[in-house]
Amino acid sequence: MPLKSTILALNPASYWPLDDAPGSASCLDAMGLTNAALPAAGGVTLAAIPFGASSAPSFDGAIGSRLTIASAPQYSQPFGKALTVAVWICPLALDNANTAGPPGGDQYVHFLEKAVTPLLDTEWAMRLYNQDNPERHSRLSFYMFNLRAATTNRGAGSYMEFGVSKNDATPVVAGSWLFLVGEAERWISTHDQTTGCILWKQDVEAERIPQDKYEYPEFKVQPQAANGPVSVGGTAETGFNGAIAHLAIWNRLLSQDEIDSMWTQGTADLQAAPR
Repeated sequence: MPLKSTILALNPASYWPLDDAPGSASCLDAMGLTNAALPAAGGVTLAAIPFGASSAPSFDGAIGSRLTIASAPQYSQPFGKALTVAVWICPLALDNANTAGPPGGDQYVHFLEKAVTPLLDTEWAMRLYNQDNPERHSRLSFYMFNLRAATTNRGAGSYMEFGVSKNDATPVVAGSWLFLVGEAERWISTHDQTTGCILWKQDVEAERIPQDKYEYPEFKVQPQAANGPVSVGGTAETGFNGAIAHLAIWNRLLSQDEIDSMWTQGTADLQAAPR
């Protein structure tokens, strides 16, 4: 069955196929919870990049080129004591112009984020680093933060980086789709260092490291809910140049078999309608 049917069968809290036709007033949530609002100033072109039999929106990388999904309790880890975010992305540039990061240091964009603003109450984020960085080259990460600024607050993070992560066999290539899953596990206690966050890339789970744990001594993250929206394609300070499709959120962790099913059907859809 198509990827859309596969995802719907997994009963997400919200699912945005992002296959809306040009001229649509918003991007529909197939579960009926919260539609994604288009930017008034433009920068997002619907149905621009093929994905299987349909097409996904492209984001031009400018500040404000993003979809905005109003906050709902289901988009925060505490609602179900766990959270999973799955998405397909297709970078069209490997060095984004509008980035965050220290001067002279590694630059990145949050192509998915739940935050009030980049300077206030960031809950979680998916991050893509620029290819020409001094250290982190096209690294993909999933972070959980305390309710402070993601730009200044170090969070628990799981990552995959081709050439660095021993189980990452897929380089980030402009014009190629990537399947990503971020999972936020149950927080247990301030003394427990067994749970945290996990990134999956192309159906492969990132190697677990101490820094992906909530209670890693330098981070001490306890997931909390705030009222910030989910931003898709960038933030108020960063912009992602590329396409995004099939974004879904669950209030539980997905099993290996469930993640496998989305990967298998997604790649089948892409192969069935080559670009």
